[in-house]
Amino acid sequence: MDERRISAEEYKSYILSHHVKEYEIRQDNDDCISLLTDTAVGQVNFYPQDIVELQIQNKENEEIIFYLHFQLSDEQHAHELFQEMVTTLIRQKEEKKIKVLLTCSSGITTNYFVYLLNDAMTSLNMNFEFAAEDLAKVYSSGFDYDVILLAPQVHHEYDRFTKIFPEQLVLKIPVSVFATYSAGSLIKMIIEEKKKNDLESVHSSETMDLRKPFDNPYRILSIVMIKYKGQFRFAYRIYDHGKKTLDKEVIKPSQTFQDIIDLLDYVLARHENISAIGLALPGIAYHGYLYHPAYGFTNHDNIGIFLSEKYKIPVFLINDVNAVALGYYALHEDSENMVFYYQPRGSAKGRAGIIINGRLHRGRKSFSGELSYLTDAVVEDAERKKTTPSGAEEIVRKVLIELITTIAPDKIVICSELTPDMDHLRALLREYLDEQYIPELVYAARLKEFMLAGAMIHCLEVITHNDPQLYEDKTIPESDVKKFWSLVDKFSEGGEV
Repeated sequence: MDERRISAEEYKSYILSHHVKEYEIRQDNDDCISLLTDTAVGQVNFYPQDIVELQIQNKENEEIIFYLHFQLSDEQHAHELFQEMVTTLIRQKEEKKIKVLLTCSSGITTNYFVYLLNDAMTSLNMNFEFAAEDLAKVYSSGFDYDVILLAPQVHHEYDRFTKIFPEQLVLKIPVSVFATYSAGSLIKMIIEEKKKNDLESVHSSETMDLRKPFDNPYRILSIVMIKYKGQFRFAYRIYDHGKKTLDKEVIKPSQTFQDIIDLLDYVLARHENISAIGLALPGIAYHGYLYHPAYGFTNHDNIGIFLSEKYKIPVFLINDVNAVALGYYALHEDSENMVFYYQPRGSAKGRAGIIINGRLHRGRKSFSGELSYLTDAVVEDAERKKTTPSGAEEIVRKVLIELITTIAPDKIVICSELTPDMDHLRALLREYLDEQYIPELVYAARLKEFMLAGAMIHCLEVITHNDPQLYEDKTIPESDVKKFWSLVDKFSEGGEV
């Protein structure tokens, strides 16, 4: 079926005619339509070149919870994006309550207190919702709450909880309040503490410049995909001669390959003279191919070549954790041999990016660092253990021992939300390894800054032919190898791709 193109005026008419009772719709001017609820504001903004911007902002904390932009073309696709925005807007209205989780050693003693608290919320018409979980379950469910309250029996877990849940407000319930089930006193305490705490991340982004060797004469667009708090974030940045210029992101509840195309259409319509595009995605990335079946990538199509030919700009793919390792290395000058180890929340399958002698080690078909297969081999019942700190510590400890005894890096940077205490992790490693062989262990809470820098550096290494491993191409079709390097060579020579 042929695609039907839609104009800006037709799209405005479509939006204005699809009003439903869950939100109020208002046309602010010719270029802006607002969708309003009690809890959020949605906006559809129109720009030259048929660019459309969709955005939803939470009224209470001004957080952007949905954001994307695209260039109008296919009518059905434009309608689908608007419907996705409306669904998110309505869901935000339904989820307006502040979610509070109470925990004790078994969960039994907090259940009655939760009943009293929720009853008080109904009487007072307040926007809190309380639930109770035993301590073991909180480590997997706690990330979905805004506030976590510790009963007196588990006050000793406070320091661990504040490290594992840096974006939640963690509080101890006073003994006198818990003993008397004083719902009023506890509600008052939560409100007072919440006013002091904006619930934003306590971890700031890296602000360091790249190392001098990464200064370059190119204008490179980096795009990375990160799943965070149940949302997909496509962060993108332009590095102009190694310096950051444009820096934004798309926020959606779902992802498809079309999201990348929409983003590229938008950025390249507004920004010219892009030398190359680096795309960091989860999965095994090798010369434009990407293998990650859960996200719909099965090595059937060469994504890099397809995008390069579509936009007439060389597009180079890299695995997300490999990009993180490259970026971390470029932002720190203290190690030429390091590993970035990522253990995703709720997963027993970790991954690693490995830097040896200042080079990213990819191995055969870029398979190096795919540690999920190692976890299955060395950790018994890993799927059950992944949800508690003790289980996560076992997984991380065993993987680290393998990395240390095979690679022996000077530093291992670890992103694992259930194991943030590096001193404790080091003590666990000392039970198996002599202290002199244990490298520096560093905790990293965020990936975005490193990943964006790493995607840019990957482009730089390819277009300057600066990584010998990239020439090992015997395992993919020769036609694709020639086409891939033809793109690189044409660009390097200043010709048009």
